[in-house]
Amino acid sequence: MQTDDDLPTLIQKKDHLNVLRFIRLHELREPGIAVEHGQALFGDDLTKSGGCDELSRLAALEQICLAALDAGETNLAQTCLDRLIESGVGKESSRFRRLLARCLEAAGEMSGATLIYEALLKENPSNCVARQRQYCIYRAQVGKEVEAANALNEYLQHNPADTPAWYELANLRLEIGDFKGAAYCFEEILLEAPADASMQCALAECYSSLGQSGKVEYIKLARQHFSQALELDPLSRRAQWGLLTTANDCIVKASATKKDGPVDEHDQLVAEALVKFAADKLLASYKGTPLFAAVKKTVEEYAN
Repeated sequence: MQTDDDLPTLIQKKDHLNVLRFIRLHELREPGIAVEHGQALFGDDLTKSGGCDELSRLAALEQICLAALDAGETNLAQTCLDRLIESGVGKESSRFRRLLARCLEAAGEMSGATLIYEALLKENPSNCVARQRQYCIYRAQVGKEVEAANALNEYLQHNPADTPAWYELANLRLEIGDFKGAAYCFEEILLEAPADASMQCALAECYSSLGQSGKVEYIKLARQHFSQALELDPLSRRAQWGLLTTANDCIVKASATKKDGPVDEHDQLVAEALVKFAADKLLASYKGTPLFAAVKKTVEEYAN
């Protein structure tokens, strides 16, 4: 039976089945509540029917299994697997093997879990869950950052609209020092969320790091995205500092290359104006704080 009650009300009513349904429907991470109400519904050994139809029971057992793993109750997770088999879910079914692989992960048997996920992907290359778990296995192991990035790349080839996955890959690329790869990921994120000031800053920082190799084009891109971030969030100190330093870098690099050819005077004027603009923003941002004197001294070194 469906209900419009919220979770606290369902818990108070001890409506165990709908508590589980609510958590599942709203994708909440409440392993303790799921385990508690699952055992209240089906008994400690999960042998009771709980007064629900078979499909609902199977969905609940799967949910309880994952919640038990999340809560560190591996014995209960194994019990869930046993009850699923008794309910007619075959050991060769994708549903059962996926849960078994999760149990193997929890037990630290990564090679066994990997074999299962590889088999699932061979049967269905678009199995998103299997690809996600492959990534998680590599991510959990020290020194497997490259393999984790490759696994996440494979996942994103099949799910290019998964913005959180792009963000995860961006952070992973940053960990291994791949600023160009991270920049690509942040560009993909901004296609979906162009008004996200923090992502504009993150992309700008990648380009700023790339610009340290000597390519002025990257510094100008960093300056552009810091400017955009500051337009979106005028109070962002991260963007203020970033704009100050990258605009100043443009001036420094232009001066260093004068002997190699004419300087773009318009770009030079833009950079100088942005340095002053960022400096004014920073002074206003820190005014009245204990750091104001130190910030003022630093800003003056750039602005003068």
